[in-house]
Amino acid sequence: MPEIVNNKRGESLRRGLVAAVVACCLGLALPAADAVAAVAAAEPALARGNELFAAGEYAAAREAFTEALDADPSSVEAHLGRARAYYAMGEYARARIEFESVLGYGIAVVGPELQTLDAIVAPDLQTLVAIYDGIAEDYAAGRTWSPFYYAETGIGSYRQNSSQSTDLFGGAGNYDTFLPIRVGGGWNAQLTERHSFNGLIDYRFRWYDDSDRRNDSDLRWNFNLSRPVDDDNLRFGMRGRTSYRGDGRYRNDWGAFATYSVGFGENDRLALTGEVRERRYPRGPLRSRTRDIAELTGIWTHSLANGKTSLSLGGSYAQEWATQERVDGDASIWSIRSSVDHSFSDSLDSFFFLEYWEEGYSEERPFLSTDPDVLVERSDELVYVGGGLTWSFAPGWTLRPSFEYDWEGSNIPALEYSKTEVWVTVRKSF
Repeated sequence: MPEIVNNKRGESLRRGLVAAVVACCLGLALPAADAVAAVAAAEPALARGNELFAAGEYAAAREAFTEALDADPSSVEAHLGRARAYYAMGEYARARIEFESVLGYGIAVVGPELQTLDAIVAPDLQTLVAIYDGIAEDYAAGRTWSPFYYAETGIGSYRQNSSQSTDLFGGAGNYDTFLPIRVGGGWNAQLTERHSFNGLIDYRFRWYDDSDRRNDSDLRWNFNLSRPVDDDNLRFGMRGRTSYRGDGRYRNDWGAFATYSVGFGENDRLALTGEVRERRYPRGPLRSRTRDIAELTGIWTHSLANGKTSLSLGGSYAQEWATQERVDGDASIWSIRSSVDHSFSDSLDSFFFLEYWEEGYSEERPFLSTDPDVLVERSDELVYVGGGLTWSFAPGWTLRPSFEYDWEGSNIPALEYSKTEVWVTVRKSF
């Protein structure tokens, strides 16, 4: 009976999230009744803001665009104009907050991207807002299609740290050199005065010097529709990920999501996301790990130091339903996360992230000890810490030294894992 009740609750939660996504879709399609009148009222301030921006008077242009938004709070042109003024004045954190009232890719700036399908399109705040500014420049020039591209490569070192699993199986202290390669791009297409279609494709490959270690291959994609709602932003879409798992096997993720991003003035934004997705292992011994996932996420972003520093705090809760008799059963997962990015100058930026995840499973499994009859419910704790610097040494070129430390603890010693990675990459943005 408890299993039946849990299944009903799980199905109810999934239906509720699907209903929320549908409601967001319907809301996205409904224009404001007085939109035409608001557009007309904002025109004089918009024209003045564009003239001031072209003359290099960015502070005055920002005020003019703010006046336009008072008349038409959902004006794409006014939001992008004000964001570009912040960017031109070096207030990158405020520029990001303003840009994301219009533009949306469902992306994170920093973090290890573990459970979600987020694609980190930019390693730092300055690179991200530079992409946004390019899109806004195309919009101001009357171009309704605005693409961007990037390529990245470098060298790094991987180390497996000591843990209870290495005490059992060995391997602690192993080093391996790797070569990362990453290419990708995206676009923003203006469909109407209020609506845009956004896309992102990101591919990364990691080659390890150790022939006994499998190379990593990962493709992520994200397509969504978005529109501003006053200072807020509503978007919905689909996103997915295909990852190589060795021996010709791949893991495929895909799902639907909806995000409502709420603006609280020039320094604060809160993004709330609901997502339903499937993680599928098509064949082989990993197929039992296939599962359905529903997740709710909230991320608050705050601008500090007169727009030079961006601070993000957030958390998530997810429920997994095992669909192929996974040995651990269903799972409940929650996380807290934070990141900070500071711009020392127009060419030097630093970033840091910290995440904590806790995973609890529903079924008892073998303890993997000397006694095969010992059964426990698996419980994991995961900590991820990382950061780095980004130096813009030429137009479109950046150099980024980075590090990441992962610790994945478990009440089953054989499942513990820890690593440290350091790497340096060179990135070209187009």
